[in-house]
Amino acid sequence: MTQIRNLFDTGKDIQRTIEKVITYQASQEQRLKAEISEYIATESIEQQLEQLLEKMQAAMEAGSSHEVGVWVSGFYGSGKSSFTKYLGLAFDQRVTIDGKPFLRHLQDRLHRATTKALLSKLAASFPAAVVMLDLASEQIAGASLAEVSTVLYHKVLQYAGYSRNVKVAALERRLRKEGRYAEFEQAFQDDTGEKWADYRNDDLVVDSIVPRLAHKLYPNLFRTDQAFSTASNDIVYLMNDRVQEMIDVVREASGKEHIIFIVDEIGQYVGSQQTKILDLQGLAQNLKDLGNGKVWIVGTAQQTLTEDDPRAAINSPELYKLKDRFPITVALESSDIKEICFRRLLGKSAVGATELGALFDRHGQALRQHTKLSDAKFYDAGFDRETFTNLYPFLPAHFDILLHLLGALAKSTGGIGLRSAIKVIQDILVEGAGSLKPVVDRELGWLATTVTLYDALDKDIRRAFPSIHQAVDKVLIRFPDDELCLGVGKTVAVLQILGNLPVSVENVAVLMQPAIAAASLADKVKGAVDRLLKDPIVPLGEKDGWLRFFSDTDGYRGTEGQSGAFPEDRESLRRVLEQLREPKSRSLKFLSLPEIPLKKSPKMRG
Repeated sequence: MTQIRNLFDTGKDIQRTIEKVITYQASQEQRLKAEISEYIATESIEQQLEQLLEKMQAAMEAGSSHEVGVWVSGFYGSGKSSFTKYLGLAFDQRVTIDGKPFLRHLQDRLHRATTKALLSKLAASFPAAVVMLDLASEQIAGASLAEVSTVLYHKVLQYAGYSRNVKVAALERRLRKEGRYAEFEQAFQDDTGEKWADYRNDDLVVDSIVPRLAHKLYPNLFRTDQAFSTASNDIVYLMNDRVQEMIDVVREASGKEHIIFIVDEIGQYVGSQQTKILDLQGLAQNLKDLGNGKVWIVGTAQQTLTEDDPRAAINSPELYKLKDRFPITVALESSDIKEICFRRLLGKSAVGATELGALFDRHGQALRQHTKLSDAKFYDAGFDRETFTNLYPFLPAHFDILLHLLGALAKSTGGIGLRSAIKVIQDILVEGAGSLKPVVDRELGWLATTVTLYDALDKDIRRAFPSIHQAVDKVLIRFPDDELCLGVGKTVAVLQILGNLPVSVENVAVLMQPAIAAASLADKVKGAVDRLLKDPIVPLGEKDGWLRFFSDTDGYRGTEGQSGAFPEDRESLRRVLEQLREPKSRSLKFLSLPEIPLKKSPKMRG
């Protein structure tokens, strides 16, 4: 029997290193070389890039009458960071790989001659200083409530090589304008024996040394060696003054008239917080007014700025207020991610494609029927022979569910430690999920399911949705040898996290379809659901016709007079779970369980 690994194109090593996520901070030449060599520009992505470049060209040529705010949206892991990072690096003439401008490497990944030519023309006509800020990892320590303009201002100081202390940075700017910066550096070294560049952000050194040096260099301005204060908490900025200073600092440091500010995860950062949204509005408006079409701001977000988009489910109404400041939009779609995963990872050899095509010819019609979701407006489960061949061992709905699931996890945790969609797919293929063997070692015909996705993201789900994860653990305790009940529990958990797909017995069965040629699981899943509903400990119930897990806060009581949480002997049950998660320990017959009193009253369902 053919193993799944034998289906793939041998020219692509499915076990090669794929970055967990693309970050702005990763700027080493070899890292960039590896990243750009893997970049896939789909037809949709390239078309949107060209439209964006056309708008940038019009603004830069005409001046202040044009908009300069760009909103790049897409699910977590959809490629927003790579799209904006590579766009910025293409305009930054300082960035090279193997002696060749980064621009050329990006052009090599494009297909449309018009896009390549326009990118080359703009980069040559309007070379820009590019300042990239990742709000997910570069927030100001101890100041999580800081507005975007404040964080960006500190990033600009870092870009220009100034101290993060705003007063010290102001002193440095004066010194540079007057041509005395080298004198200051030498004075610092004479005083301390150290280089200023190594200590400009050391608060203790700045507080003790800089006031004395300021008095020495400007005795008429600072009459004593303590007259210069490094404290900045009493400084009040008007937004237009701060924005003008940022523009001036970047231009002085780079020698470039055009500037592109790129801010990653801006939507996640401002969320629904009114003060941050108002600050971002003011920042974008002032960049437009003061930049005269030469200063751009590009933000990325999971959220869109349109009210009627399907992804509006994760939008906050307040974000919609930003639409006038960020009227230029780039929307990366889930279809792009499917194509990228196929082209980078799931491509089949000619022989593999032929074998899968023949399998689809025999079973495709029944498979489509067995995997058709009901009332699934956010999920396109339809597929033809070519799509099936390209995406196998996954189906189209799996990608949509994975992207929505990653978005929900990122919304809860900020995305820290979370893998991109393609990295999750690769890990499932070559490492397996949970205690299961790698997918590539399975026999042809096996299909991924929502259980596969749950197992691959088990730790992330536990961290982001602990009550739902605990409910699945209870299924594991009560039904350790019933794979069907375990699968139902994990599938309900995934759908409950998503919240935009009916959690019906029919849909659960569809998403648990185990193999291409297998019969529908509908009847078996219904039986498993009934067993779970009748169990006194598993907190599965129904609400508004949907299955769901209930928590203590929902008012669920698993036994008469007791909470639906674990019985009192929690330590004992913790040990049980640890043993159950071992691949060889899937039976309770050798374990000592605490006595669990059965309830006498029916379970509350809602």
